[in-house]
Amino acid sequence: MGARVNHPNVAATFDYFEDDNVTFMIEEYIVGSDLGRRLANDFVFFDPSLAAHIIHHIARALHEAHRVGICHRDLKPSNIMTSDDASLSVIKLTDFGIAKLAESEIAVEMERFEDDESTLTSSNTVLGAVPYMAPECWADWKAAGKPMDIWALGCVGYQLLTGDAPFGTGRQAIANVIRAEQFGTVDIKKPSWFGRHPSTAPLENELWNILQSCIKVDPSSRATAEAVITACDDLCYAAAPRRKGIVQQFGMRYPDGGKARTGNIKDSETNEYWFFHGSDFFGAEGPTAGQCVNFSVYPGEPKARSAPVLLLR
Repeated sequence: MGARVNHPNVAATFDYFEDDNVTFMIEEYIVGSDLGRRLANDFVFFDPSLAAHIIHHIARALHEAHRVGICHRDLKPSNIMTSDDASLSVIKLTDFGIAKLAESEIAVEMERFEDDESTLTSSNTVLGAVPYMAPECWADWKAAGKPMDIWALGCVGYQLLTGDAPFGTGRQAIANVIRAEQFGTVDIKKPSWFGRHPSTAPLENELWNILQSCIKVDPSSRATAEAVITACDDLCYAAAPRRKGIVQQFGMRYPDGGKARTGNIKDSETNEYWFFHGSDFFGAEGPTAGQCVNFSVYPGEPKARSAPVLLLR
């Protein structure tokens, strides 16, 4: 099944082997880390351009899978591989074959959960899937289809922009999704930093519209993977190479005593210094000296300018 999905944004499945003692699959080896680890170890959240880049590529992978009649059924950050470079230039959806195995385990655990909620804590597979599971999954897991992947894409996209899954984790996520299903609508709030950056305000609104088209209670009302790709194709997001560096200073003083909302970054690879303005900084706090950041550089006068500047862990 996995080998049927042939696309640059999907980890290729080459072969499988089984006998009485062992069963294994041979998949493409991807140098990098899964998106869950990148969120846990590197990024607090993603700026709109980097988030749009990731969502766009995941949508392409899903569209190809859906085109050949395959539903992933276990879309989550840990099943999305990324290259380790600052640009996350390689995005690949993986574990299509493994997802089929997970499907069986989840189906069994879901049946047990109806009788004993404690089973939720005994299955790592279910715990990992719960924050991204659509409402219809709880009613009839085996009957849920391609729209469940779209719901999961919306949840992953929300997590990229906030650092948190939209409905929480564990039992909290289950309760929140069931409540949304009862009321027939989803009530999730925009990221707190939306609207603070004039240069990306239009992109923020367009991304939010895409996420809302994915996270709908009624499966038939959700966007298709093709529709998400079309919407992403129309986005104007920066795709310049990213760098890593350290904020050296911010809020430099003018001779008359005033304080500028500007600073500079030392490039971790080249040791060059790059100018930036506070309006291009994405982070819950700061900017302050010593922060590790992800950024792009563009030509400017009298100095090249860094934008966006994204706070890292």
